[in-house]
Amino acid sequence: MAWARRRRPEAEKSADPAKARATGLEYLAAREHSAAELYDRLCRRYTEAAAAQAIADLVEQGWLDDTRYALMRAQSLLYARKSRRAAAHVLRGKGLTNQQVQQALEEVYAAPEEGEDPELAAAIALVQGRYRAKLAAGRRDLVAAALLRRGFGYPVVRRALAEVEQTADL
Repeated sequence: MAWARRRRPEAEKSADPAKARATGLEYLAAREHSAAELYDRLCRRYTEAAAAQAIADLVEQGWLDDTRYALMRAQSLLYARKSRRAAAHVLRGKGLTNQQVQQALEEVYAAPEEGEDPELAAAIALVQGRYRAKLAAGRRDLVAAALLRRGFGYPVVRRALAEVEQTADL
């Protein structure tokens, strides 16, 4: 596979933790990363010991915080109209612990006391946007199947379809 990224041999990697830390700060300046994600990126150019030392320094100084990253990423996934289940899958893929994932999802996807469920709002927005034509054509089953594949629970899908159909009749 010519397109696959080849790892450098250990002999060619730098063992300087200061350089690894500087590179880590450059990556963090571009966008937020989880510790596991940043460690994998640093291991491409630096030895595992240098990368681990750089990660430890960045965590100690507060530049790298997995809890903060999980919360920010969960919020962006909600804005992208992802279901809670799909968001959990993405966050676990970033190397976050189950506790960090659950804490972030509880905070972001928790329904306000008077307000609407954020997951239901995301499902309704998808139906009104992307799946409106299929629903108008009478293909309710296809829309429901698409939402279920996206990770929305059946009660959420049923309520979203009912609300969109109710507002379409008005």
